[in-house]
Amino acid sequence: MRTWILIILSAALIARAASAQAQTTQPGATQPSDTIALLIAQLDDPNFSVRELAEKKLADMGPSIEPQLRDAQRANLSDEARARIDVLLARFQDTLALHAIVTMHYTHAPLMKVLADFARQAGGNLGIDDPSVVKFAEGRVATINLDNAGFWQAMRAVKDASGLSPWVGQSGLTLAPAQGRVIMQVDFSDKYARSSGGLFIVPIGSREQSDISYVTGLTSGGMWLTLNVIPEPKLHVIGASMVDWLKDCVDDKGHSLMPTEPNRRFFPGFMMQRGVRQPLWSLQTSLREVPGMGSKIARLRGEINLSAQTRSQVFEIDDITQAHGATTQDGPASFTVMGCSKTNMNYQLTLMIRGITANDPQFLDFVNSAELVDDKGQTIIRQNYIPRPSPEGVNIVLTFQPTQSTPVKLRWEKTLERKNLKIPFELDDLPLPEVR
Repeated sequence: MRTWILIILSAALIARAASAQAQTTQPGATQPSDTIALLIAQLDDPNFSVRELAEKKLADMGPSIEPQLRDAQRANLSDEARARIDVLLARFQDTLALHAIVTMHYTHAPLMKVLADFARQAGGNLGIDDPSVVKFAEGRVATINLDNAGFWQAMRAVKDASGLSPWVGQSGLTLAPAQGRVIMQVDFSDKYARSSGGLFIVPIGSREQSDISYVTGLTSGGMWLTLNVIPEPKLHVIGASMVDWLKDCVDDKGHSLMPTEPNRRFFPGFMMQRGVRQPLWSLQTSLREVPGMGSKIARLRGEINLSAQTRSQVFEIDDITQAHGATTQDGPASFTVMGCSKTNMNYQLTLMIRGITANDPQFLDFVNSAELVDDKGQTIIRQNYIPRPSPEGVNIVLTFQPTQSTPVKLRWEKTLERKNLKIPFELDDLPLPEVR
C-alpha cells in the first residue's frame, strides 16, 4: 500500500505527458497529392525495393490519403500494385476503428461547440459536461484548424485554443480548468515523452537503490526505471502485459544496460481503471549497472502488448435506489438488485449474480465497470467490492466513492470483442543517476 501511494504521489508531482510528435499510426496533416501520386506509381516499379519503400511511405501517411488510394484502384494497375493498395486500405480501416483522426476548422466559435466536436471525434466524453467546464466555457470562443490530426496532436491544439488542461483520473482523460477528481496533469512541455500507436509514453524517472540485509550482511540493489503510459480515449485498453517490455537499452558510452537475465521482478507500479478500461498505468524495469556507465540512456526501445476492446455492450438498471428485486438477464447470467443504501456519503449496492462464478470473465467485467450515474449524468465510481459465494450464486456488495449527489441508475459494461496489439516505442537522452 505504501509503495502504491508513493508512486501515485510521484506521478502527480513529476509526470509529464508528451511531445507534439506525430503518432506512428496517425497522420499529422494532409500530404501533397503529387507526392501521393508518385508513390502510387512506384507501386508498379520494376524494382522490388522501390515498391516496398513506396508502400511503407504511403502507410506512414495514414488514413488521410484513403481517397487518393481509392481513386487509384479505378486506374489500370498491376495485380501486385492493387494488392498493396488493398493492404493499405485495410490497415487504415483498422487505424480508424482504434484511433481518433480529428479535423476541425473554427474561427472565434463558441468554446463549448468546439469542445463537443472534439470529444465526438476523439471517441470519449473528456469530461466536458462537468459543471466547472461548462462554467469556464461561458462567453468564450476558440479558433482552431486541424486536418487529419492524431488525437494527441489535436489535444494539444485544443488545450492551447481553449485554456483548459488535460488531466488523468479515475474517470479517464479529462479537460478541466483546474485539478478536480484527478491525479495527474498531462504536461505537453515534457521533452522526454514520446507517442506511439495512440499511447503517450512518459518517463517518470530512474533511481539507484541499495538494500542491506541485517540477517546476511549482504548488500543488494540496482538501477530502476519507471514510465507512465496513457492511451488515447478511443483506444479502449482493457489489459496490458508489463513483463519483459524492455527490448534494448544503451547508455551514451555504448554500454548495454539490458539485464543479464530476463527481468522477472514484475513491479507494475499501479494500474488505474475506468470501468473495464485503463486510462493510465506504470511500467518499471531494472537496468544493468556496468563499470564506467554513462550519465544518460542514449537509446531505449520497448514494446507494449495490450488488449483493446473493439465491441462492447452496456447494461443499465434505472431508479437504482428503489430497484429492490429488479433483475437483468444476459445469457446464462442474471443480476438481481437486493438493495441500495447510503452510509454517511458512501452508497452501498448489494446484488445476487446467478449463472456464473466469481472467476468468470463476465463477472470480472461487471465488477471492473460497475458505476452509479447520478441525476446530473456524472458517474460515481466503484471504490471496492466484496463477493460472497453462495448456493444460489455470488452475493456481492459494492461500495462507491463518497458523493453528495443522488444515483439514478447502475451501469456496467461487457466486452464482446477485443484485439491484441503490439506497440513499439523509442526513448532517448534520458538522464541517469550517478552510480555510487
